[in-house]
Amino acid sequence: MPGALALVLAVSLTAAPAASTRGTQRPRGTGQVAYATASRAYLDAGSDDGLAPGAVLELRRNGAPAGRCTVESLAPHHAACAGAGLRPGDAFRFEPAALAAEARPLPPPPGDAELARRLAVVTAAAVPQVEFRAGPGAASAPVPRSRTAEVGASYQAWTASTAGTSDRAAVDVAIREAELAPWLTLDVDARAERWLRRDAPRFRPRDDTQLYLWQAQLTATPGDALRLSAGRVLPWAIPGATVFDGGLAGVRGRLLGARAEGGVFGGAVPEPDTTEPTTRRATGGAYWILDGALGRGASWRQEGRIAMVRTPELGTRAEGSLTGRVFLRRLDLSAEAHVGGGGKRGGADLDSARVDASVRPVDGLLLGGSFRHAGLAWPQTFDPAAFPGRARAADGFVSWDPVRWLRVGGTGGFSRDVSSGLERRWVGPELGLPRLLGASGGLTLGYLEESGWLDGRSAYAQLLWRPFQALRLVGRASWSHDAAFGVDRDEVGVLASATADLGRHLGLRISLAGRGAFDPGAEEGGSMPYGTTGFATIFAAY
Repeated sequence: MPGALALVLAVSLTAAPAASTRGTQRPRGTGQVAYATASRAYLDAGSDDGLAPGAVLELRRNGAPAGRCTVESLAPHHAACAGAGLRPGDAFRFEPAALAAEARPLPPPPGDAELARRLAVVTAAAVPQVEFRAGPGAASAPVPRSRTAEVGASYQAWTASTAGTSDRAAVDVAIREAELAPWLTLDVDARAERWLRRDAPRFRPRDDTQLYLWQAQLTATPGDALRLSAGRVLPWAIPGATVFDGGLAGVRGRLLGARAEGGVFGGAVPEPDTTEPTTRRATGGAYWILDGALGRGASWRQEGRIAMVRTPELGTRAEGSLTGRVFLRRLDLSAEAHVGGGGKRGGADLDSARVDASVRPVDGLLLGGSFRHAGLAWPQTFDPAAFPGRARAADGFVSWDPVRWLRVGGTGGFSRDVSSGLERRWVGPELGLPRLLGASGGLTLGYLEESGWLDGRSAYAQLLWRPFQALRLVGRASWSHDAAFGVDRDEVGVLASATADLGRHLGLRISLAGRGAFDPGAEEGGSMPYGTTGFATIFAAY
């Protein structure tokens, strides 16, 4: 199998506990994103759940449109879906394939005498000739591509005891595969925001009005084998590539029995903090994608990139990316590696790497783990810090659904900052009651014990309730205790969120959150740091 094997994260957990995305109580025809990268989502539904290759899924996040993806490859209970901007927990619905009917014994074939009689009847029958005349509109029309446009208007306010009050209004626009012609589509992803008030701003403090453009891309497919893109291109299918202002050309076909695509790309890279066009940054190179089957219910995919990249921080350097993954019936694996060399740092180095695995030894039991390496220390050019430093981390999880109404599990992990030598470890259980409110909702409880440079513990309780189809409610309460630098501090937090469908194309989401910290050993009358935020958005999708 070409290339490195890459890991499909059916359920990849981070440092905090998270509810398992798959349970035996889930209705057929529904699913969630278990793990996501910049260009692809890994789903907790597969071929045995009725999902079909090539299906286009519309995903929702807390009831609001979150994007779409196209199913590329399938395992019995997992799938890889190509699409950008998705997150774990994004939900989708689909029309499942019909369950196979139970095989019934066929009646015995007719005898030789009966077959001879039927043949004589057919041979003797007259068959008159019919002249075909095509009527108007008989020519087949091209099948229109699916398309979607999403617009959201939102208002958000923050207040904190140490940072004052701020509020912001924003408009988000997303257009995905809008058909301008049978062979031409448009993709747009943009945001315009206006800060109405900001106390002590840190990020772009002099820009009260901000515009972000992440994608404005035209894609032409003049034939089945050729794909051309131009504009502000979001190359979600190219591992390790960034947004650029330029073009991409790819050719599709078959290689070694697998679906294959290869091509070239290049252009100027916008500023990472403002998305403004610039000529100080640029990238160009080649890419390839291979996608094949390994038999019933198993598949593999391999992707690669070779490019030159120019940035003011690192100079001009060569980069390479390689990813791969395998879906087996009860085992999912994926891995990726990104290397770079030259420029201001010289030499070659492993910029980042990741390996993930999950296994289902029996129905209802899921085990998994991952390892992550970050080796590229990117210079910070603006506040707050946006890029990680050199670090290594590993985590594992287990989830067991012994009955429909109960889920038990646990997670644990380790991380280390290479530059400072600081380490952190965590472990804890999780309990889920997904049918506490019947089919309309459930409760999840979690706890973590942490040690290292920040000793402490945390716990949370989250309730999901859908009193009726058009309304979804979420409530969450959390507590944490930190013991570091000789100071013990407790913090409590609450979150309440409601998402309502106002019509076929219109929705509303409102959320309120607050956090407060207090020191049990502080003298009476001491201050209690706190922070609250409120968010409201109305969105339309077509």
